[in-house]
Amino acid sequence: MGSKSVDLLSELRRRSQIDCDTLDVTIAKELGPFIGSTSNQADAYLELLLPHRADLLQESLLLARQISGDYTDVPFKELAFEIAASDSPPVPVEMVKLSLAIAPHVKETVFVMSNPSLTSSSEVVKNASRIVALTSRVSPAFPLSRLCIKVAATWEGLQACRQLTALGISTLATTVFTTEQAILAGECGCIYISPFVHELKAAFDESYDDGGANLAVCVEAQRYYEYFSYPTRVKAAALLTVDEAKKLAGVASITIPPDLLRTLAATETIDDDVDNLSLFAKDKRNKEDKPVRRMYIDDEAGWREAFGKADKGKGSRNTAEAIDEFREYQLKAEQLMLTKGDW
Repeated sequence: MGSKSVDLLSELRRRSQIDCDTLDVTIAKELGPFIGSTSNQADAYLELLLPHRADLLQESLLLARQISGDYTDVPFKELAFEIAASDSPPVPVEMVKLSLAIAPHVKETVFVMSNPSLTSSSEVVKNASRIVALTSRVSPAFPLSRLCIKVAATWEGLQACRQLTALGISTLATTVFTTEQAILAGECGCIYISPFVHELKAAFDESYDDGGANLAVCVEAQRYYEYFSYPTRVKAAALLTVDEAKKLAGVASITIPPDLLRTLAATETIDDDVDNLSLFAKDKRNKEDKPVRRMYIDDEAGWREAFGKADKGKGSRNTAEAIDEFREYQLKAEQLMLTKGDW
């Protein structure tokens, strides 16, 4: 009896948790159901450019005026700009508002990215805590158990995740390119990591060739977590092609951008086709290949050395470049808010 043909998106949902990597509500409605929604500063900036988001943008500015008294150490213009643009402390209202708008159309978690410009653990903790507080202020009925803060996977960012975990705030380690980042994220209590299958630049520039997909980190991280009983789950990100999606079938979670979601929904496949490509198929697991336990959580020097050497330094470079890319979109959003604000 032959395998039944189904669309690839449905087949992936049978094997992995599927999230939409967008703040576009129409995508969630059109191609759902999705378990969660992920986003970043680039998503927020591009969404705010759309005419139908003009009211949300102005609401963010209004809220800045209303709460400026709560942040007397920050000049009003700076506060209003930071809130609306999600660029610096104290809190990114527009990111929260956009995420809350899509929340009714996903089953579980919305992922809001913290400010990647922050360089110290204490700043990240304060920023993430404010995002949580602001979410409650904007939508008191929204369950905070559905909110997860995305934090860049630097040493400082992951140590912030360690502190946030102790405070009961869920975190996802993003911009992950190496197993060393994955291991430290698990130690620090992140509920998810997002290994980037491609360099971030490749997602924004179709002409850029980054040398091919890096799927190994997804496989290694998931095996490491399962073998050593870490609750952290792998949420693969920045994939670009149908074949990459097939190879990731069986990973704990995948967050997928709109164009690829549409392609997957329109692509017919069968079980055997996916099984043949999947790197997570059970018969492909080498049970004799046991991962080596490594402990980095209190060994900054050891982690930095291992991270710096990973993939001949490419992992650390890719991480830095991804953070810089997100920072650039924050600056673009910053300029946008300056043109929209009534100063």
